[in-house]
Amino acid sequence: MEKTIITKGVDLLKDRKHYNQTTIVKKMRYLGYNISEPTFSNILSGKTVKPGTLDLVSKGIQELVRHELGMKWGRNDFENINEQEWSRVDIPALDAKDPSLVVRPGFAFYENGRLSIEQKTAFFSVAQKEVIEFGVTLHTFCSYFFNRAEWEFQEKVEGLLKKGVNFKSYLLDPDCNEARLYFEDRKRFQPEEAKTIEVIRGVIRQLSRLQTSLAQKKFPGTFEIFTYKHIPYNYFMVVDGQTINGKMMISHYIYGESRANCPVIEFTKTMDSPLYKRYWASLQRLVKDAKPITLYDEA
Repeated sequence: MEKTIITKGVDLLKDRKHYNQTTIVKKMRYLGYNISEPTFSNILSGKTVKPGTLDLVSKGIQELVRHELGMKWGRNDFENINEQEWSRVDIPALDAKDPSLVVRPGFAFYENGRLSIEQKTAFFSVAQKEVIEFGVTLHTFCSYFFNRAEWEFQEKVEGLLKKGVNFKSYLLDPDCNEARLYFEDRKRFQPEEAKTIEVIRGVIRQLSRLQTSLAQKKFPGTFEIFTYKHIPYNYFMVVDGQTINGKMMISHYIYGESRANCPVIEFTKTMDSPLYKRYWASLQRLVKDAKPITLYDEA
C-alpha cells in the first residue's frame, strides 16, 4: 500500500505542481521527513527498501499532498479535502547542503536568522489547537497582514481560525519600565532602537483593528493580543504547545545585532522533550501576567 500511495502522490505533484524528484525530496525534508534522493529514486523504480523507509516516505508524501493540493488518501486513491478543512500552504524546499542549516528529524538550526513568510506559514499550518507568536515589536508579523497579498499570510491564519485554532500574539508593553530600559540600552549600538517604543504603539493599533475585523467574522477560533512587562530575551513561535505534537521556534536576541539576524532554532516536543519543557516553562513565566488588548473601537 505504501508504494501505491507514494507513486500516486508523486504523480499528482508532478502533474499539478510540475515538481521533479529533487524538489519533492527537499519539500519532504522541510516537513521533517529526511530521505536521500537515491533512496527516493529506488522506491520509484521499484527497488527493495526497508519497510520503515517506505512508511516514512509514504507519510511525507501524504503530508505534502495535503498541504499543497488539499487531498488526503482514501481507500484506493487521493481524495479532495473539504474546503472548510483546508487552506493551501506552499512548503519551502529545504536544501540539506546549505551550510547555514543543521537539520535532523524534529530539529533544525537556521544560522541566517528570521525565516521567510513561506517557512512560517508552513510551520504553523499543522496547528490543531493553538498558535503563539511572542516577540518584541511584532512589526514583521503585523506587516504580513497589511503589506502582503492576503493569500500569502492572512488567508492561512483565517483558514486555521475557521477550524477552531486560537492565535495568541504577545509583544512588549511600550509603557513599562522594562521597555524603556531595554531600548535605552539597545540604542547604544543601534540608534534606530530609540524609536521602537512608538513602533510598538503603532503595531498595537494595527493589530487591534485586525482583531476586531476577525472577531466580526465569528470564526470558531479566536485572535488575541497581549502585552507583557519583562526584559525580552528571545522570540517564540509555538504550535499546539501543551499537546504531544507541540513544536516551537525560538531565537535568542544577540546584543548589538538586529533581531532579524539572530539564528532560529526549531524543535519538537517528541524529539527533545527536556529541551522543549525548559523553553515551554520559560514562556509560561513570561506570559503569566500578560495584559490582553481589548477590541478596537473606531469611535
